Amino acid sequence: MNTSSNNKNLFRKIKYKFDFVTSNHGKNWLLALNWIFIFELISSILEYNLVEKAQNFVEPITNTLFKEISIAILLVLFIWYSLYNFIFMNKERFLLFTIYIWVCIYFLFTNDLTFNLLLHNLNPTELYIDGFGIYLVVQVLLKVIILYLIYKLLIAFKNRKSNT
Repeated sequence: MNTSSNNKNLFRKIKYKFDFVTSNHGKNWLLALNWIFIFELISSILEYNLVEKAQNFVEPITNTLFKEISIAILLVLFIWYSLYNFIFMNKERFLLFTIYIWVCIYFLFTNDLTFNLLLHNLNPTELYIDGFGIYLVVQVLLKVIILYLIYKLLIAFKNRKSNT
């Protein structure tokens, strides 16, 4: 009986901390949206590296002057935004900065400047099931977390409207 109550308390503590970190208990919609993007980008990177079908959605840009200029512009914007965030530290700007960092990591791993794979992967109910394995377990876990964060995002929007 004691073990069951300890497990419930542990689960409640983990859920409490997860809710605090990901959405401030349904009070901060920008924080929840940030975590949704981060988990979607992680899911897309995993899918790109582990599933061959996922590479069909990526239309890599060939090594041309356009690609070099695009990367240079993104790099300059990244450096400028980094300096701006460190000088004028603001929580909302920092959350947008983390999204920018994850998008750059997504570009680095997938070479997909068109976001086709990411847009395809935004559907939380879509999974590639090629048999049971670690990839399927991780993807199901990420999709459940994303669905929960979408729920918290909706709660945060509701709380935002009731507070104004």
